[in-house]
Amino acid sequence: MMRLDRHQIKALLTSVANTCEEEITCGECLTGMAEFAEKQLVGSEISTALKRIEAHIAFCPECAEEYEVLLDVVSNAAAETID
Repeated sequence: MMRLDRHQIKALLTSVANTCEEEITCGECLTGMAEFAEKQLVGSEISTALKRIEAHIAFCPECAEEYEVLLDVVSNAAAETID
């Protein structure tokens, strides 16, 4: 039987606590990620559908990484447009 250490137990409990009734898949998250990033960058209100993307990004390290890359690309593109 595998024993979990304190860090693993905390991570597991955090994951369980952060689940929602209507979870989305990584594919669904990636589909709406550009819209979510755009709304975040300009400070627009986020719809309920986009809040599920926000929740998924907070829970899924792979999608969080994709989101960070997307933010960098969009931010750099915006900076180049201003120059």
